[in-house]
Amino acid sequence: MGLLEDVGARIDSEIATLTLGTNLFYGRLPDSPDTCVAVYQYGGEQAVGTMGGDSMPVIEQPRIQVVTRASGYVTAQSLATSVWYALEAVLNETLTSTLYYKITAIQSPFPMERDSQDRIMFAQNFKIQKVL
Repeated sequence: MGLLEDVGARIDSEIATLTLGTNLFYGRLPDSPDTCVAVYQYGGEQAVGTMGGDSMPVIEQPRIQVVTRASGYVTAQSLATSVWYALEAVLNETLTSTLYYKITAIQSPFPMERDSQDRIMFAQNFKIQKVL
């Protein structure tokens, strides 16, 4: 599986109110339901090689952004915090079939904006170290 699927499966398994394809999505934030979470991948840091020089990198360092949305400010913020705790707990753990050394929040969840239906969105960025 890919990065988004691994992270999404972790969120799905740790937060009882989220279900993949129902209110947890990869790379998109649909118009409904009101309360939902989207996981996006974006550019990260350079991959890390091992000693030896000529070998391919073995540690990938991608980044993701998690966006939560809800009608109420407190609900969106609480959901974002739950996702934060679920991902920060990953340390030397296999998600699906890939070893993840660490998932680290770059900052605390922050309010982004309200959408056209006046729902509040929170975002949070994470850096990841995982085996290629």
